[in-house]
Amino acid sequence: MELLFASKYYTSYQSSEDQCFYIDFGHKLVEVSFCQLLSLRYKAKQLSTSEHLEYMLNHSDTTLLSFCDKKHVLLLDTLQILDFVDLINGTFAMIELNDILVIA
Repeated sequence: MELLFASKYYTSYQSSEDQCFYIDFGHKLVEVSFCQLLSLRYKAKQLSTSEHLEYMLNHSDTTLLSFCDKKHVLLLDTLQILDFVDLINGTFAMIELNDILVIA
């Protein structure tokens, strides 16, 4: 596994052998395919909207995040959600950079 991106709380890895990605949430290492990673990016975009963040700050400080065919469920607070969004954005940026380096 090679490190793709590390945020404050989470880390993402890519495995060339298994042709999959791993996300380390500190207490849990989750294996995801590229399609599942795309789904996580969509959820991260939804979670980072101003309406959702405002709702969290005013009503509830936590959000339930389910992914990977609902095999995994995480309870995240506001700071963890912002860090999760940073992790997903950084992971896709590194995937694009690695793709450019391989092509060049």
